[in-house]
Amino acid sequence: MPVPAGDNLVIGMVVGDPTVVVRDIQDPANAKNLCNFDANAISPEFVSSSAVAYATPDGQIVEAQLAGGPTTLLATFTGAPLNSGQFAISPDGRSLTYLDGNAWRLAGPSGNRLLTTLPAVPGRGINPDEDDSFLSYSPDGLYIALFQTFHVGGTGQTAPDQIRRASDGSLVYSTTGMTMAVWASVPSRLFFRDTTGNVHRWDASAGLSSMTSLHWIRPHSSPDGRWIAYTFRSPSGLGGIGFYSVQSNSVSNTTPPGRSGVRFLTNDLVWYAGEKACTSNCGPQPTIPTGVTYIYSIAGASEVTSRLAATYDAWPHYSAP
Repeated sequence: MPVPAGDNLVIGMVVGDPTVVVRDIQDPANAKNLCNFDANAISPEFVSSSAVAYATPDGQIVEAQLAGGPTTLLATFTGAPLNSGQFAISPDGRSLTYLDGNAWRLAGPSGNRLLTTLPAVPGRGINPDEDDSFLSYSPDGLYIALFQTFHVGGTGQTAPDQIRRASDGSLVYSTTGMTMAVWASVPSRLFFRDTTGNVHRWDASAGLSSMTSLHWIRPHSSPDGRWIAYTFRSPSGLGGIGFYSVQSNSVSNTTPPGRSGVRFLTNDLVWYAGEKACTSNCGPQPTIPTGVTYIYSIAGASEVTSRLAATYDAWPHYSAP
């Protein structure tokens, strides 16, 4: 189905239906589904307003047009370790970076190249509030970042946290012991924190800066790069939603506890899920979903329940302030 120019799109699930869909939310009161994903699609994301990409259980990363037709094979990957097959598409849609086993690769018009081979992932448990694997192009398309807590033990070219040039894959910055990274603003800056909750910022001109003390979890930036939304753990153990202002280096918490998994739908609207304390068979996570989800307006400081049961990506990825 053709998509009207300028529409806001989201990949997600509607309450009461397990099918993953592309949904037009330009008019939230009259949102409509445009197309469905195959049940085997893994980690779907937008390539453009007319195309999506996703991984498959048999180790392929493919691109599909919303209007239908055959898919295009972008890359293949092995089934282990757990973040093998993680991928990111460049802002112009012409290049792909992905993890293939312990290998980090970059594929595009000039071919498919190996960027580095990372240390193998040791057997261990996972802490959802600390462990993360972030792989993404910068908003301006000049850099790619891999910040993760699984392939550890390396330094320099094999460090767990790296930033490379998207043009040739050369290493421009590496470090260790960081997690929960996110790109924001143009020129592109990468924000990430250490295990004690100190947020740092990297940019190509100023290098590394210390920003604030903030133990954020799963941060996501607004399309215009002005805000970073995140989950934080409240004293009760329940999650809350916070907003970090990229411009003023300030923080605001605007919702009651019992919220997590925030994602931007537009520059102003964010989606998140309700959660409650877990009382039995909880595993590493102290909370469980309530089954209710919400949409919050930053400008209006207002929250309403949402018809979206889950969200995976939203389009446009980047927009002017």
